[in-house]
Amino acid sequence: MATIRDIAKKTGYSISTVSHALNNRPRVSKETREEILQVAREMNYIPNSKAISLSTGKSYSIGIIIPYTKENSYYNRIITSIISECFLNDYRPTFLPTNYDKDKELEYLRLFASKEFDGLIFTSAANDYQVIESYLAYGPIVSCEDTGESNVPFVVLERASAFSPIIEDLQKKGIKKMACTFSRGPFSSLGATETYQAFENSIENFSVDYTFSNCRTYHDGMQAAAYFYDFDPSIECIFGNSDEIAAGMIGFYTKHAIDPKPIIIGRDNDSWSKAFNFPSIDFHLDSLGSTAVKLCLSGEDQRIYIPSDYVEYD
Repeated sequence: MATIRDIAKKTGYSISTVSHALNNRPRVSKETREEILQVAREMNYIPNSKAISLSTGKSYSIGIIIPYTKENSYYNRIITSIISECFLNDYRPTFLPTNYDKDKELEYLRLFASKEFDGLIFTSAANDYQVIESYLAYGPIVSCEDTGESNVPFVVLERASAFSPIIEDLQKKGIKKMACTFSRGPFSSLGATETYQAFENSIENFSVDYTFSNCRTYHDGMQAAAYFYDFDPSIECIFGNSDEIAAGMIGFYTKHAIDPKPIIIGRDNDSWSKAFNFPSIDFHLDSLGSTAVKLCLSGEDQRIYIPSDYVEYD
């Protein structure tokens, strides 16, 4: 395997010049860099990532904390946008699944502290953000959920403000009884709590009974619909926590020929709502992941809110 010393010998440049060229440092002219890179390609030179990390102080990798190891449309879209943004910035995303295991999450934080990653993005956290905040001393950390009173920067979807005007419009049309689903639970995170409070503050007699937790798949959506129908068949509208969940609920009412079925509203405006023609709240998940990467790379201390749009199909 070719080394920097081999490239230096073949090109006639010093080892220092070759190193600067290969690491894209400004001390080398464009012509010299191109000549050295061409020889490196011809010799099939493979850089030592550990050596580069020691030399530059960077790993060029971002750790991404993700809660699930199974298929989840919400996290799939965030992950896709994170990958795209990392690619544009020549960074390698390293995905770190936790399944909401606090100890596993702390293990990843310790890796971050040891400089394994240049930054860390939490798509969702198991530990309290006051605990996570202590690791800011080792580099930038960004969350995709509200971090409360901690100093951890975040990029979040404006969930609470999205629901109130839709609920108000439905109420003007005479729709009073509403329900909603959650990926974990109505009080599992600040974002979930804000969503629950938006319903509680807008709908008379709304309670936890009008929610269904742990919804992540089409089948979960069918189970949610079955619960709501058994609990209160007069429910007039159900908000799903994703378009896939909403499609599952529609599937339940269609399978059992229940008519009239409630108005079903999805979330994320993806292929499910477009194919089955039901309304959806577009929280712009693609922007969530890419903005989180940009904020992490910048190292800035910001709290960014991404607005939503309500999409209805004819």
